[in-house]
Amino acid sequence: MVALSLAVALAACSGRGGGGDPTASAPTPDGARWLVAVEVAARADDLDAATQRLREPLGEALVVSPVDCFEGLPDDAGQGYVIGALSPSKEDAERLVAEAGEAVLFSASVTIVCPD
Repeated sequence: MVALSLAVALAACSGRGGGGDPTASAPTPDGARWLVAVEVAARADDLDAATQRLREPLGEALVVSPVDCFEGLPDDAGQGYVIGALSPSKEDAERLVAEAGEAVLFSASVTIVCPD
């Protein structure tokens, strides 16, 4: 399952475009993305149920990755793994999470620092 999670994380780096209010959904500079987190856990295996639940509704935006792969996360993201939606726009990522019926744990403009 960890291999699947990493594959999902790498695929999610392409993100999805967004529309709407330009101040809310403007793409982040320098290749940064918006990460809208649903859950964090100490181990990737702890996110297996959430991965199964979110695979279809989040599609290509789904990311399951070590928190260390992102710069810009809040301190309460911890040191483990994060699952959520990754998109060039905050608005789009939050919409996807809401449509999936999930609560937003946190939103952050992040830079991906792990290689593809």
